[in-house]
Amino acid sequence: MKKVLAAAAAAILCFSLSACGTSKQEGNGNGVTYTYKDQTITMKAPPKRIIELSAPLLNMAYAVGGTSAARPETTSPIPEEAKSLPTLGHVQNINMETLVGMKPDLVLGEKNQNSKLESLLKSNKIPYLLVQYDGITDNVPLLKFMGQLYDQQAKADNVIKTYEEGVKAVEDKAASKTPAKVAVLRATGKDVTAETPKSICASMVEMLKMDNVITNHKDIKLDSKTVPYSLEQLSADDPDTIFIVTMGKQNEINKKLDESMRSNPSWAHLKAVQNNRVYFLEPDLFLMNPGIRTPEAMEKLYQLAYGE
Repeated sequence: MKKVLAAAAAAILCFSLSACGTSKQEGNGNGVTYTYKDQTITMKAPPKRIIELSAPLLNMAYAVGGTSAARPETTSPIPEEAKSLPTLGHVQNINMETLVGMKPDLVLGEKNQNSKLESLLKSNKIPYLLVQYDGITDNVPLLKFMGQLYDQQAKADNVIKTYEEGVKAVEDKAASKTPAKVAVLRATGKDVTAETPKSICASMVEMLKMDNVITNHKDIKLDSKTVPYSLEQLSADDPDTIFIVTMGKQNEINKKLDESMRSNPSWAHLKAVQNNRVYFLEPDLFLMNPGIRTPEAMEKLYQLAYGE
């Protein structure tokens, strides 16, 4: 990457850790502090020109009435209003020269995909926060943080209320059902594994109190998002419903897996295959955190599992 010239950006921030929770605090001449979970940023003044580096952050910002000065190029859904924004290059390869030239007051990114930019943001004295955003439980804290950052706390509270009511409505419906026996599989171009409750889709399955067959294997450690899972184990578990989340070339992988299910006897004898209860799920809702669309994603899982 070309050497990035130092930019005349906003005043340097103080970046530190604090207690859990989300808050905004203003001191007497000490600036303003924003906190997302255990990450805190203190600035001399509320930022006016903010740039989000990922689709989830864009979606959360616009949900509470915020905006962005630019956006990454991404195939993930983003707000309609954000589509006309200046672009910063692909979400996995942000163009730092373009970003510096935008002269942002604050840059928001995700730790798991934007950490390589941290040294460049520091050297160019650009205030930034790379949030740890991963699981469903991160959604409400991030909405609160965005509401405070954009001074839209009332709107954020309304969005959170609708979100939580939507989640509870689906959970209440599922609570009245005999738990569906399901398997949640992760398909890539190389293999098929089972998702644990640490993954997005399986965590929603757990919230809906479904019986995820992988959690019944006491000999399998569930400390990662996916674990090895053989066709023999799947055959023995024989779930009523199989959810498949694809990572990679979705159409190609799904087509090959569907053909294998039809031709391989080990797949064909499964109840879920025989009863046409194998569902290929959209990555935007079930591989990545669906954010404010979580109630919609949970409702879809409920309908597929219980035939409603």
